[in-house]
Parts: sequence; C-alpha cells; structure tokens
Amino acid sequence: MKTRLLYVLASLLTTESIGYPNTAYAAPSQRNSNSDDEIIEGDILVTEPLRRALKAGNSRTKRDIVSNKIKRWPDGVVPYKLDSSLNKDALKAIKEAIREFHQRTCVKFVPHTNEQDYLEFQGNYGCFSAIGRKGGKQRLSVGEGCEYKGTVMHEIMHALGFFHEQSRTDRDDYIMVLWWNIEPGFEKNFESYGPDRLDSAGEPYDFDSLMHYDNQAFSKNGLDTLQSLADPHRSLGNMDDFSEIDIKQLLKSYPCKVWDKKPKNKKKERSPESKCLDVFQNRCKYFASFDGYCQHWMSFMKKWCPYSCGYCKTESPDRRLNIWKGENHSK
Repeated sequence: MKTRLLYVLASLLTTESIGYPNTAYAAPSQRNSNSDDEIIEGDILVTEPLRRALKAGNSRTKRDIVSNKIKRWPDGVVPYKLDSSLNKDALKAIKEAIREFHQRTCVKFVPHTNEQDYLEFQGNYGCFSAIGRKGGKQRLSVGEGCEYKGTVMHEIMHALGFFHEQSRTDRDDYIMVLWWNIEPGFEKNFESYGPDRLDSAGEPYDFDSLMHYDNQAFSKNGLDTLQSLADPHRSLGNMDDFSEIDIKQLLKSYPCKVWDKKPKNKKKERSPESKCLDVFQNRCKYFASFDGYCQHWMSFMKKWCPYSCGYCKTESPDRRLNIWKGENHSK
C-alpha cells in the first residue's frame, strides 16, 4: 500500500509534458470540429439508443435498454457500401479487415443492394463508428490517419455491437486508471458500465483485446493512463489483430450456423468411431484448413472443433487435415 502511494505521489509531481503519444486514443476534442457528431471514448459515435443506455439510472434499466436497443446484425450478415470519399489506403485497409472477419469469424460482409440497414465506410475525417446496428445507413469513418487494417477491424467491432474492453464493470479488478495523467476533459472516456455488457459474452477480462485502450490513451504528458494491477509494465490492448478472446466473443455473438449450407436438422459432424463433435460443422473445417490454427488456438479449438483439428482419439489428424486442405473453402 505504501509503495502504491509513493508511486502516485511521484506521478503527480511529474509535470514535464512530452506531447501526445502515437495512439488512436489521443484526440483533441470530444466533438469533431468538422461536424456535429458527438464522439465518446475517442471513436464511438453517440446515437439515441446509446445515449439512453448511458443515461440509464440503474443496472436493471441499463440492461434492458442495452439488450433491446443495441442491436446485432441478423444472421451475422452486414451489407456495406464504400463511399467515394475513401482514399486508396483506406480502401486497402477495409478490404484487409473484411478478409480477417471472413477468414476467422462467422460475420459475413456483402455488397449493399436494396437492404434497409447497411454500413457505409466513409473517409471524411477521423476513426469512429456507432455501437451495433442502428438502422438505415450507418456510417463508419476511416479518415486520414486511420487507414490501417487493425484500426478498421476495431471500428467494425463497434459496429457489430462491442464496446471497449476497459469499460467492463469488473475492470477495476484488473487495471488501474491513472486519472492524474489523463488530458483534462477526457475523464469520461474511462468510465465503466453496468454488469450486463454485450461484448463480454461471459469471457474473462482481456488485456490483449483489439478493443482495449493502450497504456497511454488520452495521456496529457506521455505517461501511462492505464496499467495492469498485476504487472504495471504489461502492454495493454493491440491495434493489429484479434485476441483469442475477441474471436470467442464474436463466435458466441454471431454463431457459425449461418454459414452451414446443410439442412438445419442435420446432425453435428462427428467421427464415425466416436462421439467427438464439431460444434460449428463446416466452419470448423474451414478454420482447421489454415496451417497452425488448431495449434495456436488450441484450447478454443479443442472445445469447439475437436474433430476438425484431430483431437479425437480415434482419428488420424494428419489424414483429416490433408483432406480438408484440399477442399475449396470460400472466403
């Protein structure tokens, strides 16, 4: 306890400013000067459903509002358009980000035709997105400085209904907010929400999530604003790739059954010699077709795709993987 108090005092006495860090969460304004859009937490576009959820006075009301108003995309299918304001780098980043979702999750992006609800990628200014499906045309901004695959993936996660990881109710059990290092006026970006958040999906706190702030988010002096309680030197978040828990949450929120072309009453695929099941049927075959996927995500794949990854005792993993790698899987 004494050590922590000394650390706090030392941090408070540090007044030298070394400028904003190179981070996606070092923004000069909560309301973009180029529009009337209200942005919270650096990149979340405030919509009326979200505003009502944030103003809810108790956890029960907040749970009802979030459950009813922050909507998912039906069957995990997201119609989208590319606005003419997008530059070459933004178009490349969007293409790469969508490819990651197609290869590693069960969310499917399809070109917009006549769907009422759709996502429109725009390149006017900043990086931001609304939370979940708000209805009608829904903007997702990939402006100057945002043209990176990981940044676009992060914003798409918001559009799919996910909040920032450090906003979870239990975050104070895992991280410490260093309020004295936060740029004045940005303290609200570090608030936590009620216990029934949509994006946790029953998963443990994820320090490595694509949706987690980095250590120096909204810093006024280049010093940490967030630290792990267990290890203050641990890096938080990432802006490059899904974490294992990110993928688990996506698969729970947008199940793979929508990808299966088999009849709904078809039994789960299994080994003829055992009761070892693939929960996601055809999609498990697709996951297993990537070299190293079963090994890298072993705990997850053992639970959901044991047959496809060769974890069934009576099957030969080499034989099955060789067969599936020869199949033509669409991306």
